[in-house]
Amino acid sequence: MNSKNTFARLVLFIVLGLVIGGVLGECLGVLFGQLGELMNAGGYNNIVHNFFVSSFNFNIGFPDKPEPLVLDLYLIKLAIGCSFKINVVSVIGMVVGIYIMKWSGGR
Repeated sequence: MNSKNTFARLVLFIVLGLVIGGVLGECLGVLFGQLGELMNAGGYNNIVHNFFVSSFNFNIGFPDKPEPLVLDLYLIKLAIGCSFKINVVSVIGMVVGIYIMKWSGGR
């Protein structure tokens, strides 16, 4: 393993793939929802729209509260929490990002 294939570079490509794939998945969901409205194919509740928009939500924090924990100390307000929303296209984007990272190294 050479110096160009570092752990930070791998994390960067994975995160970029997830973000770009997530945005692309949301755009495709809106597009297929609009097409479902135009073609009377169930509107925004058609199977293709639901495939692209359905996601796995993962919250770090308190399980009974979807919003972050807010600590208000008058001078400063802290919000603590993290949420991940991963859909099918973001997983595909992650795989493509790893593939691009593999082949973008110098030889």
